[in-house]
Amino acid sequence: MIGVLLGLALTVAPARGDFAQSLRATADTVLDTVFVASNRRRTSERFTRDVTDSLWYGVCVVRLTVGEPDGPRALAPMHVTRVDSSALDADTWRSRLRAAVRDSSASDLPLLFVHGYSTSPAEAVRQGEQVKARGGHRGPLVLFVWPTHGLYVVPTPGTVYRDDAKAAALSGPAFVRVLRAVDSLVPSAVLVAHSMGSRVALDAIIGDSATRAHFTARPLRAVGLFSPDVGAQRFRDESAPRLPAIAHRVALYGASTDYLLGAAAFVNRERRAAGLTRRGEPLAGIELVDDTRGARAEPLLLALAGPRHSVRWASAALADFFGIVVAAADPSCRVSLGTADSVSAGRWRLRRGAITPVPLDSACAKR
Repeated sequence: MIGVLLGLALTVAPARGDFAQSLRATADTVLDTVFVASNRRRTSERFTRDVTDSLWYGVCVVRLTVGEPDGPRALAPMHVTRVDSSALDADTWRSRLRAAVRDSSASDLPLLFVHGYSTSPAEAVRQGEQVKARGGHRGPLVLFVWPTHGLYVVPTPGTVYRDDAKAAALSGPAFVRVLRAVDSLVPSAVLVAHSMGSRVALDAIIGDSATRAHFTARPLRAVGLFSPDVGAQRFRDESAPRLPAIAHRVALYGASTDYLLGAAAFVNRERRAAGLTRRGEPLAGIELVDDTRGARAEPLLLALAGPRHSVRWASAALADFFGIVVAAADPSCRVSLGTADSVSAGRWRLRRGAITPVPLDSACAKR
């Protein structure tokens, strides 16, 4: 239990370590606009943890500082700071997102990111921006912020987890509206969901029959589930058979050393879906990728004692998802590029220290 609490505490305070590393390296800095939609109640001063039926729309301008720009971007230290933010009405939000999609610099499709358990709105912005940056994605980032606690250990992990699980169960319908709004502007967006956020995403695209039918007719470009905090058997029975129909590519990433999901399995009395990357029958149409040995960008303390759960440092997994899955490269390229070993049909294990190159080798690039 002490180890779990240490990992939880470390997870909430890494940003200053990231910044210190970035200052010690030659850094590049860019500004980016994050499109935010939330079903958290908003007061004049802050977001609350109340679930609302209405959606709050806004944008957040952030400054991304990336250290070691000449090395693999996926492994570079990164620091994200908010420069400005503003609330928008729904029509203006869509109009500005439409303009961002059409911007010649945004050569990729929109990236929708659903954060996980116990993540404040500010932390969700930082996570989403780093996911986009480590994956080298150039399309606009759309962040769905659902009501969670902001700290893992306040007041207690058990209370925080149960509160957030209740909020996740209520947030699927709101995310459906965000998905449909983005899809109305441009089809085939990319969806990334992390941890408990996978419950929100799966409820929206699988649990809602109308949305499932919609994306069966016009599939998403790719769906990436990172360390999903979803019951393994439920995922196998309910989600896995339907997911391949609603996206051109689906990938699931998990690590055996992720002891936050180990704690979640104990609390829920059921193994988590992330474990499917290492055991059980393959899932047709879903790429199962074991991230246990994958390179990560954590500061040293987290690398030694952290839970290997946070997606924003999952360098090798993010490079694999955006470089292989989103790029529509053949899954066998993982082996030919030397970034992963093929364990069995539909299952790969990332190699220690290997990062999917950008751009891909011409033999692997989409034809």
